[in-house]
Amino acid sequence: MTVQRNPDPTNEKQMNNSAAGIFRLARKDLPALRQAADELKQHVFSVDLEHAHNVPGFIKALSRDLDFPEWFGGNLDALHDCLTDFSWHPAPGYIITLGGSETLRANPTSFAAFNQVLASAVQAWQARNIPFRVFYLHDDPNPASGQDLSSGKS
Repeated sequence: MTVQRNPDPTNEKQMNNSAAGIFRLARKDLPALRQAADELKQHVFSVDLEHAHNVPGFIKALSRDLDFPEWFGGNLDALHDCLTDFSWHPAPGYIITLGGSETLRANPTSFAAFNQVLASAVQAWQARNIPFRVFYLHDDPNPASGQDLSSGKS
């Protein structure tokens, strides 16, 4: 899974098309992303991964911050099911921002498993032509666009 070049969060055409993907986004650009999503009525979820050291921690963070329904099973299969069905949050598109992923990235096996689930969810939304984007937030002023984050390296 390769993280793609950042779309311009202020470009309504880029934000409204049916593209889906996993991207890096400078934290300073988050307000513009939120504004564009709000104008397009796309739902934005913010996930804090700071305390997610492994797959169970990642699942717990997403369950908490994406307000998963009561029936959520708490495993990777159930996570995939919830990431591909936001029926409890109907919207014409979805954005997930992931902050504090440095701790999870330090565990390459868990980080790879996490990214596999995200990439599969991206493909499911692409098949339905519904905008679905995941943004890893970063503070680096000169990030490497298109960097492959699935390796667990920053």
